[in-house]
Amino acid sequence: MKAKNDTTNLTSRDLQAMERREQLLNSAKELFALQGYHATTTRQITKNIGMADGLIYHYFPEGKKQILDLILNEFLEERYLLVESEIAALKETMPIKELLISLGNIFFTYIAKDKNVLMILLKEKSVFSEEYTKSFNQHVNLLMEQTMKLIQVYVDRKEIRSFDPFMMVNQFWSAIYSYIVQDVFFDNHNMYHSNRDSYLKQIVDYTLLTWKI
Repeated sequence: MKAKNDTTNLTSRDLQAMERREQLLNSAKELFALQGYHATTTRQITKNIGMADGLIYHYFPEGKKQILDLILNEFLEERYLLVESEIAALKETMPIKELLISLGNIFFTYIAKDKNVLMILLKEKSVFSEEYTKSFNQHVNLLMEQTMKLIQVYVDRKEIRSFDPFMMVNQFWSAIYSYIVQDVFFDNHNMYHSNRDSYLKQIVDYTLLTWKI
């Protein structure tokens, strides 16, 4: 099977088509995040990158809904799969503090990277299909299950306190999500007044303090 970004044997015309398609996706992503899905027209999407109006339907025959679906599915099926793969590769032998730092960095690297997509996810829930919402919840549940399984190893070794595994993991991930939401909406004016690395260290230290035997 060919990798998604494999351009072997593609003609210059194929490569140009891929580039234009990507430009349209990025333009739509930016505008959907800035002014909302419903307030954005296909003409604005093409005008934003200096492209002729009708070209958008050559690449996306179903218009902006097809574009939105592609943006959201790419985020879910690529970014979350990378998160799940990275978490699955973590070693249970590493110190618990190192494990939590690694978990936070994985999530920041793959999920917090694209603020435009996060803004769309936070603002446009009404246009999500039931299937997409179900798939999104499945990925989030898997993330929780993976983390609970890891943390349970440290509980069994009596390195940290034993209480409700869900609440232990939820406490940690909620703090990570909170920082990301603040960063998306308020950027440099968020209430934490610290960069990502400093915040992650603080939340890991606090988490371990509450989990200490």
